[in-house]
Order: sequence, then C-alpha cells, then structure tokens
Amino acid sequence: MARWLCFVLAVVVLNLAGSGSHAAEITSERVGSDLSKSAFDNSLWGKVHEETVSLMAQPIALPRPKTTETSTLRVQSINDGSWIAFRLRWADTEKSEAGRLGKFSDAVAMQFPVKEGPPPPIMMGAKDNPVHIFHWRAQYQKDHEQGKPEMTDLYPNMNPDMYPMEFKDSGNVQGLTNEKREVYSHGKAAGNPQSYQKASAVDEIYAEGFGSSSVIENNQSIGHAFWKDGEWSVIVARPLKRENGSVLVPGKDGYIAFAVWQGGKNEVGSRKCVTMSWVPLKIAAQGGQK
Repeated sequence: MARWLCFVLAVVVLNLAGSGSHAAEITSERVGSDLSKSAFDNSLWGKVHEETVSLMAQPIALPRPKTTETSTLRVQSINDGSWIAFRLRWADTEKSEAGRLGKFSDAVAMQFPVKEGPPPPIMMGAKDNPVHIFHWRAQYQKDHEQGKPEMTDLYPNMNPDMYPMEFKDSGNVQGLTNEKREVYSHGKAAGNPQSYQKASAVDEIYAEGFGSSSVIENNQSIGHAFWKDGEWSVIVARPLKRENGSVLVPGKDGYIAFAVWQGGKNEVGSRKCVTMSWVPLKIAAQGGQK
C-alpha cells in the first residue's frame, strides 16, 4: 500500500510540474454592482481578467477516471464587497443533464478552506479541518428552471406497481393521497435534500475528508449557465461571508480549488478532473468597474 501511495504521489507531482498549474492565481476584481442581483449580467464580465487553470484526472480515490477529459478551466471573478462571483468555462462536446438511471450530469465545483491559516488537504479537507464546496450541476439547473421530472416523464412505459401515485390508474392500490406520495420516493422518505425540488442550481457542501460530504441547509448561493458550441459557461455567486462555512475577506488572500465532471463521458462522483493543488485567490478591496 505504501509503495502504491508513493507512486500515486509521484505521478501527481510530475503532472503538476508539467502542467504549470502552480502559476495560476485568481484575482477577484471589485465592481460597483450588487452581485446578489446582477452576477449573471454579461456586461460585467467583458473586461475581467481570465485565468487558465490546469486540471487532471482525479488520481487517488477509487473509482478513478481513465483519462483527463477536461485539462483546462478558464476562470474569472468579481466581487462587490459583500458577494463574490465566478465565471467558469470549459470545453464539453455534449450537453449532459442526467435524468434516467445510468445518465450523468455535467457539473463543476469550487472548494474553499473553512479555517484560517494553511489550507487543509485538497482532497475534500480533513477531520477538524473542513472545506466548503459549491457544486453546480446541469441537472439541478434544468430541474430549477423546468421543475423536477416525475417518474412518468423519465419512464413513460414503466410498470406502475412501485410508483402508483405517478399514474392515473393506480391499479389495485387504494386510499392513496398526495400526502402519501413521498412513501414511494425513497430519497424523500429518508429526508435526502437532493431529492427535493431545488431552490438553486448550486448545492453547498461541507466536507472533512473522503466520503464525509453533507449538503448544507439554507443554501445562499446562486448559479446559472448555458452550453453553446461545445462549451459550458457557468456563473456561481455566493456571499463572501458564510456563517458556519468559508469566509472570504476583501484585501486578504485565500485559496480555491476546482473540479469538473463531463456526464456524457460517464464522469460522476470520484470520476472527475481536478486541480491537484490549491490555487491562490486574491480579492480586491476597492477599485475596478462601476
């Protein structure tokens, strides 16, 4: 096991040395607009510096992707002193929004340290040294805009026995009411917040290492994206200060990390492309656009 881990770490170091990712640095420029309301205004982004961040196939947690599907991510950032927004762009030949079993969603995530001082391990943080993750998914955006699909939308020809409330003819099942509907949706019955209609296209997640991620309630972030000509453009905005989460301070340096999933290439969970070192984040305290 020790030899295997040393080999993996050596591969990571070599890839980072060749990728130039250590040179990346994100600067969030100050703007005069209220980003809680105007972050998706394209006119704000035209003259903002864009940084190219290198990614590689996630090399440690199983199952690992076989190839690096997304090698670069282009990043811009602006802030208004209270909110910060990021525009993330990457090449993807097809738009993937999941839905049916075996179909996965395109996605992107940003990760921030929660505690001050040196950042935690980049792979989802560590016990007592957590990370705060903002996870946009194309599937979430579709659900947010069009409504969460019913089983009859996904599987119009399915046998209704397991989901009788989804069909006009419920067969021999009697006494069904809308209040009992969740009994037939196991995720909702278990209280899984990801099974409900999304108030935003972005999940906020708290993690302290592999397999420890949990969705944060009272999501305050917003996100919007569009796919065109083989490229995703995603804007995610969040408050600079998040109670019980990460706190970003204008004029003070921080860190950020990224991950990208191409659902059409069967990327999901640990099968993703990531930054393998923290990227410095500088947040301008004044100046910039009006």
